[in-house]
Amino acid sequence: MVDNRYATALVIACVLSILATVYLSVAIGTQHWYQYSSPAVRGEANASELRFLYEEFIDGEFDEKTYSDTLFRLNGTVSLWWRCVLVPNSAHWYKEPDAKMVLECRSFTLPQQFTPKYKEPGNHNSGEDLLRTCLCTLATVCCHLAGMDLLHRVSMLPDKVDGSLGWSLYLALISSPLHMMAAALLVWAARSHSQSYYRMSAYRVA
Repeated sequence: MVDNRYATALVIACVLSILATVYLSVAIGTQHWYQYSSPAVRGEANASELRFLYEEFIDGEFDEKTYSDTLFRLNGTVSLWWRCVLVPNSAHWYKEPDAKMVLECRSFTLPQQFTPKYKEPGNHNSGEDLLRTCLCTLATVCCHLAGMDLLHRVSMLPDKVDGSLGWSLYLALISSPLHMMAAALLVWAARSHSQSYYRMSAYRVA
């Protein structure tokens, strides 16, 4: 016979575990873990430079410095599996004053997740930054945040570019304590029920 306390603990633990799994699953599939706010375009020369960065981002070879610089300059967002930039939905680059903006994304492939990162992003002669390579490869919430912080320390962020946590990262952060609470309840229920079972068995033998 299961005590009501244990049954309640099991039900609560299952609910918390399901919520945490849903939150984490939603977060992993989204692009808004970390986002940048970039200044507006200043003149034709600046627009041409941004267009070149965008084209390299879309069609160029995978390179940490190239895609990071583009994220910094084009209101980019980055997550575990996605990197995106916000660009006008128009053939004329920033020509229209009220052009509709769309999010253009590229995914991180599995080999790209394990691509070495260097002490100076983009400079292969600077030596591999083992800490950043290992942190980003682990692909967990805390390691992702630490990896972003380390990237900002070795990168030159343009003036007036600000970074902030995205809404989906908060979902991932919430899932962690929910999993821990569910685990704690399950452990408590298992141990308490086990102790009660042994005491009842001992009483019956006596």
